[in-house]
Amino acid sequence: MADQKPLFKAPYDIKDVSVLFAIVAFVLIIAAILGNNLFGVFQESVNFS
Repeated sequence: MADQKPLFKAPYDIKDVSVLFAIVAFVLIIAAILGNNLFGVFQESVNFS
């Protein structure tokens, strides 16, 4: 167990970080579009005034 690799080493692989960032950004964009559309449907179905 002495030659075990550290869990977080300082120079991160920039390719892994960029792929992870792209996945998170894509999921957030999809969630924002879906949430906006669903809130529009909710707003039309409920009378707020």
